[in-house]
Amino acid sequence: MTTTPPPPAREPLDLLGFSLLDRASGVLLAQAAGDALGVPYEFAQPPGPGQQDAVAVMRGGGLGPYAPGEWSDDTQMSVCVARVTAAHDVLSPVPDAFGATPLDEVAAAFEAWRTGGATDVGTQTAAVLRDAAARRGPAATRLREASAALHAATGRTAGNGALMRTGVIGLVALDDRDATARAARAVAALTHTDPLAAESCVLWSEAVRVAVTEQRLDVRAGLDLLDPDAAARWSAWIEDAELARPTADLRQNGFTVTALQAAWHAIATTSAPERSRFAGRDHLVAALQAAVATGGDTDTVAAIAGALLGARYGARALPDEWSVAVHGWPGIGRRVLTALARRTAQRGLVGSGALVLPDGDARPTQRCPVCGTLLRENPRYPQHVCGWCAADVTDEAGRAVVLSNASLTGGFTAHRPDGSPASPDVLAGRVWVAGVEHRAREARFGGIVVQPLDHA
Repeated sequence: MTTTPPPPAREPLDLLGFSLLDRASGVLLAQAAGDALGVPYEFAQPPGPGQQDAVAVMRGGGLGPYAPGEWSDDTQMSVCVARVTAAHDVLSPVPDAFGATPLDEVAAAFEAWRTGGATDVGTQTAAVLRDAAARRGPAATRLREASAALHAATGRTAGNGALMRTGVIGLVALDDRDATARAARAVAALTHTDPLAAESCVLWSEAVRVAVTEQRLDVRAGLDLLDPDAAARWSAWIEDAELARPTADLRQNGFTVTALQAAWHAIATTSAPERSRFAGRDHLVAALQAAVATGGDTDTVAAIAGALLGARYGARALPDEWSVAVHGWPGIGRRVLTALARRTAQRGLVGSGALVLPDGDARPTQRCPVCGTLLRENPRYPQHVCGWCAADVTDEAGRAVVLSNASLTGGFTAHRPDGSPASPDVLAGRVWVAGVEHRAREARFGGIVVQPLDHA
């Protein structure tokens, strides 16, 4: 697959616009979908002809074991990172009132996750976290010291555990590729000292940043962020991954180099069918299926691929049955997961002063009252819920419903995802978001608007 050449001129990033925000949302959502899709086949027989599943399905099981649609440690660790990056600059050296920097918060989140909810922990990551718990000092320092000690003792700390969680790092500084690379190295070094791990994270995080901001798939975009010798090695590995039959054994993907090759091979050697009406969705689905079919650490390879595919095509490109099904530690689903991604992207640009409204747009902004996403204010619909939260409305019993315009009669219609009618309350405009009642109605210029009761 040839990569699309970059545009001749860089346009200001519109972090209030739907398209870019949806691509940011897609990073964690498509990662989670790939993760959950790969869970049943991790280090087991991958799907294929003559197997239990002809294609990968989110049927759960795996090493957890997991429920259908449940993500594993790949996305769990990404959530640890995203909960910090949604609110703070992960590279900031400024401590909080308790003396912890944002990187300390990420490290502490990893430790709390290991003892308070991890369903599956990679061997290398587990060893580092156990050693760090016995050390003294700030959390990030303890983890880096434990990681360095493991590397000194074994010389083998280039597992895929840093790469699997790096997708969200591509969102922390959408306007600054150097800051993205520094953040990728810093978060990787908490558990993976080997330079190969950091280099793989730099390449994948920069590819995610480029996919979100420039709408192209290009894992070579970050080669110049590595030293020349490393760039030459990675260039050869990437070229090999693009072959129909790579020389590397892509099933041995516990190694960060092979994991990146396997994920990129799945993306680069698949495409949407000719004349596809939904090319982005079809490529995303085909690539994730190919990632799982590779075998080995299937959930991790598909999670890595998913982060980049979601960055390119957006959350709306995922099949509805996948995006509705995904869920996992710490008890969250699509709505919270995508909000963490959007807030990470917006925090970086607001913090750097690079948040620019296009065409001199001077309209005031508001935050979604449910998830905190920064939006353009609409005086006609004050405090309206963002489109991503509006897509997750439920009825009074917490069952998902789908709202749409009624093209002939005006107003809106509502039904359950299986096509059955929604309840009378929902049809009357009563809907719930995150368990709180809201009002839904047809927007004046199309679409459905959802507002809190005190603004409806």
